[in-house]
Formats: sequence, structure tokens, C-alpha cells
Amino acid sequence: MAVLHYDGSLTSDRASYGGLIRNAMGVPILAYVGKREEASILSMELLAIYRGISLCLEKDIQNISIRFDSKLAVDILNGTITCPWSVYVLKCRITVFLDQLPHKEIRHVWRELNQPTYFIASIDNGDGESIIYPLDFPGDLLGLIQNDAVRKTHFRPP
Repeated sequence: MAVLHYDGSLTSDRASYGGLIRNAMGVPILAYVGKREEASILSMELLAIYRGISLCLEKDIQNISIRFDSKLAVDILNGTITCPWSVYVLKCRITVFLDQLPHKEIRHVWRELNQPTYFIASIDNGDGESIIYPLDFPGDLLGLIQNDAVRKTHFRPP
């Protein structure tokens, strides 16, 4: 089962998202990063999921474990809580993609497990979206992925 980790980011001057798709062995397949004019972190988180699942479908990756640190997004997609109207259309688009997957799981993970995607979401790619393949990964990202593979503990500042 492939694994999709993602992150949304919202700062005073930038709204962005990023994600990392790995195969069942943890080997990176691709990363993606984008920038939008969204006004909420939840919309960026859901946009990151949407783009990640769409890229998996484009690459014919049918079995996906989606892991992210936004408990709110997990609860929305699992139907535990009602989706805010401001992101309802995006949630519906994600649901359509999820229905196309024969096997999927949506799991909350602690934010310390998402360090590579924090890095990816912070990459300044200009406007729009970029797909980055492993041969083009920045050295810092490769280091973070390696640390993640050996389960090196990382504590992100609050």
C-alpha cells in the first residue's frame, strides 16, 4: 500500500500545500508543492489531500494510506464531524476520488511524523504547482526522508 503524507501551510504572506507519495517500502515516488490564494489552513490541508489523491490516481496507485496531522481534516473525511460550508465542495471532490480507490485508509498521525511534508510545503516554487521526482529532491529533503525511514525522533517547535 502506498502512503500519502501531506501538509497545508498558511503564513502571513503565503498559503501553500505539499505532499509526499511513497511506495509500500517507503521509497519516495514523488513530491508536490503548490501555492494558492486560500484563506484558511483547513482549505490548504484539504487541497493537499485532493492533489495527492489525484496524483496517485494519475499514477495508477490504487491502494493508499493517507496520513496527516490535521485531526479536523481526518474527522471531516471520515464523516465524524460536519464539514464547514467553506470547504464543502472540496470535500465532495475528495470523496469522489476516494470512492475510486479499492483500498484506502485515512489516519491521523502526530505532527512529528510529517517533517518531510512540512519541508515540502515550505518550498517556494513561485505560483501554481510543481511535481518533484526523487532525483530532483533537495538534499535537505532527502535527509529528512532518511531520518524518517530510520524513525529518528523529531520535535517540531510549537
